[in-house]
Amino acid sequence: MKPSSQQDGFVILSAMTRKIHYFNPGHETAILLGTENYTPPANVQRMTKELAFLPAWYANPEDYVLIDEINSLHFLSLQPEVFHPFATPVIPKEINKFISSSEKTEAAPWGLSPHSIQLFEKLKKKFALNIAVPSWKEEYKRLAGRQTAAECLEMLRNLLPGISIPSTPAFCTQIDEIKKHLTLHHAPFILKTPYSSSGRGLHWINRPELTDKDKAWINGAFNKQRTISIEYGLDKVQDFAMEFYSDGKGTVEYKGLSVFNTEEKGSYSGNILQNQEDMRALLCRYSDKDKFQQIQNAVCLALQKIYGNIYTGYLGVDMLVYKEKNGSYSIHPCIEINMRYTMGMVAIRLFEKYIDFKKKGDFCITYNHQIGEAYENHHFMEKAYPLKLENGKITEGYLSLCPVTKETRYRAYILMT
Repeated sequence: MKPSSQQDGFVILSAMTRKIHYFNPGHETAILLGTENYTPPANVQRMTKELAFLPAWYANPEDYVLIDEINSLHFLSLQPEVFHPFATPVIPKEINKFISSSEKTEAAPWGLSPHSIQLFEKLKKKFALNIAVPSWKEEYKRLAGRQTAAECLEMLRNLLPGISIPSTPAFCTQIDEIKKHLTLHHAPFILKTPYSSSGRGLHWINRPELTDKDKAWINGAFNKQRTISIEYGLDKVQDFAMEFYSDGKGTVEYKGLSVFNTEEKGSYSGNILQNQEDMRALLCRYSDKDKFQQIQNAVCLALQKIYGNIYTGYLGVDMLVYKEKNGSYSIHPCIEINMRYTMGMVAIRLFEKYIDFKKKGDFCITYNHQIGEAYENHHFMEKAYPLKLENGKITEGYLSLCPVTKETRYRAYILMT
């Protein structure tokens, strides 16, 4: 449970064997369906394809990254020399050109699901590769859902008796249960589907009665996931997360803080790039330093009890600084648990590897509806914010983290201004 440098678990693992990284966002839906032959929605397929190179920025140089097309190879050659070497981009159908059958490698999907595991199993079989592929455990489905985050919140209530903690979400399986909850409690409310992340699968209700729009969302959510959680909508001041790593042998280690931003409806938009000390100081403006450390220790202990002996991999716990009705500030210590690599961990790795320690900026994920709009924005930002480096670290400017073409809609980039 001791704090560690962000790279400890990662470096030790990759010293033993090279990892094959695979970016598979939205894997929670694949977990819900539980099928190896899952076909992601079109927008998720697009995001997977267009941001496939993202793991190269957090992977170790000796690792591999699965990409969808040759664009990433050209994109790699355009990066500043000081950032090299990168992990090797590999197209799945040509993987045997880069990895021999005798080389020991380890599957490293963004998120574990029957679908992502099957993808690696197919590569392993087709090309006779020596890939260590994790097994899917039935417990993972329970651990990846919001019910487990609620269980963790209850555990934290017992571990932190002197700290104000919001009420635990209620889980409903019928619309009448939701209606009853609305009459017994004060608005606003947030409805959430159990298997969703990054601010997706949320619906706000600001009155005690359901509108036709509310009912349509609820019925759609019940049809897809059968259960909906409902909780009080807090007066948000700042989103943030604590990042952890579980070794699967009973130990969970703290990896760092992640301060992030969301759109009006709650969907993730990006992370602040800043050193850990300054981010902690920012959050401790709203909380006593000792209390903040107590929360960190308690969350680490709760994760250790729930995940420590079952799951190997990263865990991101989304939290919230919010304003109480009396004007004071409190911390919600466990809004959701992301059982996967997270954008927060990407931000931590980006900062420590590429950003000047004294500087502050943003790591952003954006989406443009119109074809060609992302391409235009990319070229505008390249000219408006030229990249500047000092001693091999970024001090100012714009850097795209993935290839951008005229067809691109999703972008991942750094902006230091």
